[in-house]
Amino acid sequence: MFADRWPFFYGWVIVAVAFLGAGLATGVGLWGPSVFVIPMTEELGWTRATFFLALTVRGAIVGFSSPFVGPVFDSRHGPRIAMIAGGVLMGVSMAGLKYVDHLWQFLLLFGVAGGIADLGSGFVISQTVVPKWFLRRRGRALGIAIAGVGLGATVFPGAIALLVDAVGWRDAWVYFGVVAGTIKVTLGLFVRTRPEDVGLVPDGVSASEAEVGGAQVVGAGPIERSLTRREALHSRAFWMLLLTYTLVGFGIMGFQTNWMPFLLERDFTLATAAGGILFYGVFSGLSRPFWGLLGERVPPRLLLAGSAIFTGASIFFFLHVSSLGVLAAYMTIAGVAMGGFLILQSLLTSNYFGRAHIGAVTAMMAPAAIVSSAMSPLIIGALYDLNGDYVYAFTFAAVAWIAAGVVALVAKPPTRAAVDSQTAG
Repeated sequence: MFADRWPFFYGWVIVAVAFLGAGLATGVGLWGPSVFVIPMTEELGWTRATFFLALTVRGAIVGFSSPFVGPVFDSRHGPRIAMIAGGVLMGVSMAGLKYVDHLWQFLLLFGVAGGIADLGSGFVISQTVVPKWFLRRRGRALGIAIAGVGLGATVFPGAIALLVDAVGWRDAWVYFGVVAGTIKVTLGLFVRTRPEDVGLVPDGVSASEAEVGGAQVVGAGPIERSLTRREALHSRAFWMLLLTYTLVGFGIMGFQTNWMPFLLERDFTLATAAGGILFYGVFSGLSRPFWGLLGERVPPRLLLAGSAIFTGASIFFFLHVSSLGVLAAYMTIAGVAMGGFLILQSLLTSNYFGRAHIGAVTAMMAPAAIVSSAMSPLIIGALYDLNGDYVYAFTFAAVAWIAAGVVALVAKPPTRAAVDSQTAG
């Protein structure tokens, strides 16, 4: 079979796909658009809040659609088809942004079409497919896969800024869309949902070492029992994790998408601002495998709580950045601190609820968590428009991060007895 002819465990190919796909997803949905904020709003006469409304629509599409499409990512061919189709739609819709003159066009192409395309993003592969391929090595696999998110900050701000300078923002969207869409389609061709589908077992152990049956895998490390979506919804842990991820959504998206305009208003050049964000991308990417390995040894909820509280506190420091050296120092620290969240989120969810139904369970968290992330740029933009600076806007983000850390501290894993009792009730 295709996957079992590789000279190494095919799960690492899935990790590579997720790594590149995650970088592409954040580059298209976060870092790339941040470069277009100023040229598009100046030419089209939009406010910051108006521009970021499209990101809110994009996130809302993903969030409200996820419960319906989530089980697809537990099926044999669903993830591959979703990623390939999403790549085609993403490329076409981004290229169409060249012709935008009215807000409804931007909302339709970047918001609605982009949101549908994101349902098959590389980040979804990290959350729902990578955990199916690993048990003992799940932390390090997720750490490597989600390290790709750092590619978005490392590659896209500088590259898109150069592209906009060279050809203007309209043609830049065309080149951006064609390249991004082609990469995503190519990556989708390599996706396989679970090792059992191709005659393999989790972690790449031999068939004699593993016995695969239902939701349990015995012999490839500790026995893991998977909760169904119904069982997960009846656990206290599900709702505590949902609240944690929702609060982080409020704290991260709007904050990061406004780094570029914030730094430009503080008299940093475009190149300097992009260079500062490059530090974030590099160090967030480098730190993620470390977070994954650490998450195999230390309870992930404690790690998530600590990184979230520290991140919130550090935002107050960012408000006073005034030189390249200070900016580089902040972005280095922020990269390490925020770099842990996505790995720890995926690790917590898969460890708490198991791998068999992870697509369906993760999808039930998506409406609140993704919509909060999508609303964040709109809220941050509105607070900026209201006050004329980012003090209140970034304070909002800081409080959200700190609150998420506090909630994570009490989000203990579900027990078998508690799930059975609540499900029966």
